[in-house]
Amino acid sequence: MELSRVQKNESITIEKIFLILITIFAGVTFVIQPIFSVPDEGAHFTNAYSVFHRETNSKDLMTYRYPIDSKMYRSFKIIDMYTKKGDYTQDKITWHLNRGNFQYLPPAIGMLIGQLIYPSTGVILSFGRLFNLLFYIIAIYFAIKKAKFGKWMMAAVALLPMSLQQAASVSYDVFFYATIFFGFSLMTNLVTYHGRLKRKDYLPIVLVICSFFLAKQSSLAMLLYFFALPVSLLIPNFFSNTIDVIWKFFNRHRIVFTAVMLTLFVLFLQFYFRNFGGLTRGLQVLFNSYFRPDIKQDLDSILVTGIVGIFGVFTHRFPEWFVILDFIFLFLILLNEKPIRLQNRFVFTSSMVFLGNIIMVSLTMYTVWTVGVLKQVDNLFSSGEQGRYFTPFLICLVPLGIYLKKIIAIKLSDVVFKRLFIGVMVINFIYFVVLTLLFYYSNDRGVQFIIKFYTWMRGLV
Repeated sequence: MELSRVQKNESITIEKIFLILITIFAGVTFVIQPIFSVPDEGAHFTNAYSVFHRETNSKDLMTYRYPIDSKMYRSFKIIDMYTKKGDYTQDKITWHLNRGNFQYLPPAIGMLIGQLIYPSTGVILSFGRLFNLLFYIIAIYFAIKKAKFGKWMMAAVALLPMSLQQAASVSYDVFFYATIFFGFSLMTNLVTYHGRLKRKDYLPIVLVICSFFLAKQSSLAMLLYFFALPVSLLIPNFFSNTIDVIWKFFNRHRIVFTAVMLTLFVLFLQFYFRNFGGLTRGLQVLFNSYFRPDIKQDLDSILVTGIVGIFGVFTHRFPEWFVILDFIFLFLILLNEKPIRLQNRFVFTSSMVFLGNIIMVSLTMYTVWTVGVLKQVDNLFSSGEQGRYFTPFLICLVPLGIYLKKIIAIKLSDVVFKRLFIGVMVINFIYFVVLTLLFYYSNDRGVQFIIKFYTWMRGLV
């Protein structure tokens, strides 16, 4: 029997929609995004290159460690990087893969192939980007496909312009994203699993845990999930029974639980800032970093907007009003998750993973970057955080959205929701493409592009 149009629409799964959109979006981004236009891409280029080149003699590597003047893109002098051979051929190919650079393996393989084909900076970097992008598409696709819930949120986050920019680069963010997505996908399977785990079930768990230690340090926050999984997964033992008793106690005595959590947080801050002014300084740093945009002046432009879309080396971005609309849409996705029974402990822990990552990033950037590198010891706010550090963790808010469905009832039909999803993703991408083309390929960064276009049209008439 022939299916109706509505039935055909409903039969299209989210992973198929994601695969179609990411193939188009990634292909266009790969073409229009200039080389070395992504934050720290020069450094990532060097790090990825060193995976198969233990001793590097190439002078070109140091040349591109810092952002390139955008005028080179507009004058198309950047083409020389593709046509002119570099001095890479003098570097011997050696195996130099270790725990520190494992996350660069996908782009490193591509760069090695690119070097063998034609040893120019542009070709080598482009092949690194291509392999990193393919790894991103395949990894995120299977993470979504295997997830038991949260598929729409995972797809939306992976398709955000911020995610696309990083995916089409040689950044280790691609491995980081894949790690967070696979970790969350695994948790959705474990929290909905009925019965005890079998031997074969431990292999993906071990692989995901290993990936946490190979990716950025902030991915270790995902380990908190293991303290909130159903104890029915394991054979009863002292450890699992103890955790279960603690959770049940705090579920009955939530005021006590809140007091304990606040006490532990205060003790942690006291310990963390023991060499940086103590507890009061730590509290002041966090308050100024997240609640005083007049003091931390890039709070809105780089940190918040950067979760969705700040592009280039912080050179062009979405306006705040557009970012707000994106956040509203993401919240709508959360509220349209299919109802599923989750324990409160899992909902709470998942929310803490998201929030904990934000706090830990700021604390680390304060001690390591603000004080350690910049030597700004008098600063009472953290410097250097970027919104993209938090983007993949947005999927950790899915359990909270499922919980909020009990309070906020907003339900769209599958057909309407799919159309809205595709529409918003396409609009985001078109806006991203327009900004990219105007900034990099227009002499005046697109300041007069409407006027010039109108003048050109009149000339045709």
